[in-house]
Amino acid sequence: MATITDSGRRGGTPAPSPAAPSDQPAPRVPRGMPKRQVAILAAFVAPAFLLFAVFVVFPLLDGVRYSFYNWNGTGPLSNFIGLGNYTFTLFDPSFAPEFWRAVGHNLYFFAISMVLTLVFGIGLAYMMMIVNERASQRYSIIMMLPFTLPPVAIAYIWTIYLEPNSGVLYSVLHALHLDALALPFLGSTTLALPTIAVITAWVGMGFPVLVFLASLTEVPQDTMDAAALDGAGRFRILWSVLIPAIRPTILLITTMNFIGAFGTFDLIYIMQGSQAGPSGSTDVLGTLFYRTGFGGFGTTAQSMGLATALAVVGFVIVVGVSAVFLRLQKRFAD
Repeated sequence: MATITDSGRRGGTPAPSPAAPSDQPAPRVPRGMPKRQVAILAAFVAPAFLLFAVFVVFPLLDGVRYSFYNWNGTGPLSNFIGLGNYTFTLFDPSFAPEFWRAVGHNLYFFAISMVLTLVFGIGLAYMMMIVNERASQRYSIIMMLPFTLPPVAIAYIWTIYLEPNSGVLYSVLHALHLDALALPFLGSTTLALPTIAVITAWVGMGFPVLVFLASLTEVPQDTMDAAALDGAGRFRILWSVLIPAIRPTILLITTMNFIGAFGTFDLIYIMQGSQAGPSGSTDVLGTLFYRTGFGGFGTTAQSMGLATALAVVGFVIVVGVSAVFLRLQKRFAD
């Protein structure tokens, strides 16, 4: 009868000896994506990157180069003046007041549009959240309609509505015996800019409403149910539970509104002209850049180099403030 010993098994088969440690390193596990996937990803990204470089990066860098010259926009670059355009923009007594007035108008425009966006945007988003889904979808479509209209059509329609003698708003107020409120909204130096800011907020209201709605629906239902059990009403739940939970989204919309406020041009140009009347009360960086670069009535200084310097300063302001907003957004998100 066969036995099992230290050197064999049943049937006399020798037992395998323990494996000796190998001096060769263990095979390395490849990290990252395979080269084929990297090549496919690069092929998809390359066209977008190329378009971004050609239409964004290159014009930006070229504009910075133009800002160092006293150049009229035609012919080769000549008359290098260094930072002369920047000092003229910021400190020259004949031009700097116009620049800082335009910056102030942009900030005023931002403040009005931001208040309207927060109050009506969050309020409408909350109302859409508590109604049934079919009604919410219909309201979403309705609120996005102004966003799809061209600025020329919007400006023309509102100019007709706000016409001080025979406009739609004047007729309604006259019928309600509220003639004291039938003011020349676009002809007043104090009302023109707020009026255009309100129109701009109305046009773009659909997008922040949808963003706020998406953010509100991500708040856990258990949190709202717990607040309701504690006796909180709908307004209290919105103010104390939902708004603190969507602070990163609020900062995101604030950042986008700030960028949009400093990029506003089309409605002001169409409704008030390049002079941004009346008496420059609606003048913003966009209209000031237009007059400085292309000339026209009311131009204080005309030079494409000066206009690009003005645009670069505006770009620096927007990037700096947006970086602060995005930093705050990241802090609240964490």
